[in-house]
Amino acid sequence: MVLKPILFIAVVAMLAAAVERYASPPGGLQLPVPPTGEGSAAIRTGSIAWPREAIDSDNTLVRIPRPARRIVSQYWSIDDYLYSVVPPQSIVAVSQSAFAREYSNVYLLAEKFRPAIATDPERVLNLNPDLILVSSDGRADYTSLVRGTGIPVYRMQTTFHTLAQIEKTILLTGYLTGRDAAARSVAAQFRSSIEEGRARAREARAHEIPPPRILGLAGRHGYGANTVFDDVLKTVGAINVAAEHNLEGYAPVNFEQIAVWDPDWIVAGADRGQTKIVLAQLLADPAIAVTKAAHNGHILVLENDIVQPMSPFSARFVTTLANALYGAAG
Repeated sequence: MVLKPILFIAVVAMLAAAVERYASPPGGLQLPVPPTGEGSAAIRTGSIAWPREAIDSDNTLVRIPRPARRIVSQYWSIDDYLYSVVPPQSIVAVSQSAFAREYSNVYLLAEKFRPAIATDPERVLNLNPDLILVSSDGRADYTSLVRGTGIPVYRMQTTFHTLAQIEKTILLTGYLTGRDAAARSVAAQFRSSIEEGRARAREARAHEIPPPRILGLAGRHGYGANTVFDDVLKTVGAINVAAEHNLEGYAPVNFEQIAVWDPDWIVAGADRGQTKIVLAQLLADPAIAVTKAAHNGHILVLENDIVQPMSPFSARFVTTLANALYGAAG
């Protein structure tokens, strides 16, 4: 990023002030930022006493001097974690996606409290944040620039494969922000939803209901093994048809193959208010129209704020899917 000449002196002064406020002890705590890669998925935190320390996905040791009161989120799923755990007025900047009414889980809070958009480092630094959370697969130059000010910047793993990883990240969010009690409460609610989904699956097996074979679609892509979608299916006792046929991660699907796979259910996502349109589009596809899912009325189109989150809101997907498969819980 090239700074505008008229802003250069002001930004330098701002960086210097931030370094003075947040500078690490002699010797430093932070390591170089790797330019590419998702980084480590391990969660490594220290004492609950302040100042707190945590090693992020870059293997950088981040020192947080006190509970955060002005927090920046640079990524859509981090928005979800923060708004679930901390008071909304403490969030001073978010990703652009937070305001997306088509799919955001937090747009009502974003519209009410009007945080800034965190894409511009200059604007972020003007907000005087005391904690910045960035994505493990975000821009390395962004991380390096804001980290160079001495403000605590934690690069958070945002590529999730399991619901257990999400629960741990809820607790991590509490640790980093100083909202431990709130995070434990959110994690307990999340875990309760997951356990309820597993209980519904056990009940179905006790009644000799065969595991439903489900294909998850997002446009022309499917959800294979090692995705949160796959773990949700396992939780509710279903078989992932895409994983069954060696699809790994989030990958393109040959729609002609869907007729051969012949899933019992198809689960797809749509923007808010577009579920009927997406359902009609799926039913109009000849390869889908011949499946058991289509014949039995088992094409479930859910709004993307339910299907896509990799955050505390993923619990809603577990509950919604279990209810669709086995009926509403009594």
